[in-house]
Amino acid sequence: MASKNKDVRLEQRRVLEKKLELRLSKLAGQGVASEKTKSDPLVKNLKSQIRETNIRIAAFDKKTVKIEELKQAKEKKLAEKSAPKEAKVAPEKESKPKKKAAGGEKDPKKKSAEAAAGDAPKKPRKKKEEAPAE
Repeated sequence: MASKNKDVRLEQRRVLEKKLELRLSKLAGQGVASEKTKSDPLVKNLKSQIRETNIRIAAFDKKTVKIEELKQAKEKKLAEKSAPKEAKVAPEKESKPKKKAAGGEKDPKKKSAEAAAGDAPKKPRKKKEEAPAE
């Protein structure tokens, strides 16, 4: 649709403003008071169409700003993604595997599991409705 283009909407606004000026000048030429021109149905209609067009133009601007922000975020993300790869390659070559201490503790995972099991044995859950045993 042509009305989804910002340039078309700008042109529509220009045309509507021109029509509004012509209507106001015509009413002024007839000697109608400014209070009456505000209540003129054609003037109201033109002003509402201009407002709607302005809202659509603002939506275009908002959309373009959002697109630019997303492009910048994407470029930044790609730059950050490529930079750590280069940084990670160098430290891996320099680092050496560390030896475990001879008298140290065993795996802490196993110890924590044993401690949890030894503290309190779990009781079986009771069923909500137990039938009386006869």
